[in-house]
Amino acid sequence: MNNFSFASVNGLFKATSADASVHSDVWCHFERSNENSDAIRALGVAPNDTESLLDETTRPHFYQINESSILLFLRAINLNPDSDPEDMVSLRFWFDGSKLITITNRDVQAVKKVNDHIQEQPDALPSARHILLDIISQIILRIEKHVAKLSDKMEKLEENNDIEQKVNQSELHDLRRATSRLRRFMYPQLEALKKLAVTDLGWQDKKLKHSLKDFVGSMKYYNEEIALINERCEILSNEVSGKLTERVNRNLYIISIITVIFLPLSFVTGLLGINVGGIPAASSTNGFVYVSLIVFGLLLLQLLVLKLYRWF
Repeated sequence: MNNFSFASVNGLFKATSADASVHSDVWCHFERSNENSDAIRALGVAPNDTESLLDETTRPHFYQINESSILLFLRAINLNPDSDPEDMVSLRFWFDGSKLITITNRDVQAVKKVNDHIQEQPDALPSARHILLDIISQIILRIEKHVAKLSDKMEKLEENNDIEQKVNQSELHDLRRATSRLRRFMYPQLEALKKLAVTDLGWQDKKLKHSLKDFVGSMKYYNEEIALINERCEILSNEVSGKLTERVNRNLYIISIITVIFLPLSFVTGLLGINVGGIPAASSTNGFVYVSLIVFGLLLLQLLVLKLYRWF
């Protein structure tokens, strides 16, 4: 069994075989800094590949250097304090079958988890290949948990809408923005893992290829789930907007009916209230009764006309 030991040197986590005569596998983890370029090249990485590993911005992709060496760029959920999880952290891999180099510009919980795993159980990951697979597995596990949280938020909003509780449009907007930011990296990450899974490399075996195919299947599912959440957000947003529009239209309709009814009545009362001579029944003791009957009759006539034209 090949045991790995770790040390931290100038921001570098280095894992090498405890017995170099037994195994030559090495895992080195660097912070993305040009200061580490010489150390990376000293491990056998070509200058062009070193520049790619240290690029400021990268999208997930896969590149085969030769029959055994690869470059793999992935994105991990950002679980750092005061950070948006959807602001995914770039994690770069260089691997030739025995030497694994990982590079990040921010902390990645998946890398820390694998490091802790090896510290606690040195025999758990016997080779650099197993470390590579475990890091990818930890990345996907955190994607799964985050997608599940987004799905739970979506279900809660839909339940509130079903029981006629108020649905906050800003929450829907934030959820759609989160899924959109995830999709920017998730789809190319799926394509990168697909290429890795179908590429023939000297250090691959059937078990490793099977694990990679499982990763591809998981990433495909999470991409579909994110697309579904985004679609559900759009449907719910349209439904909430429709209900709001219907409520506004109903209120405007009620106001219009009230206006139609009281406008003629206001005209009659205003006309009879002018202070000029000749107002009918002005000197009659039953004048108020007559006017009231006229106004009431006009109201009935209006209601009859509105009913006839099916305005309500």
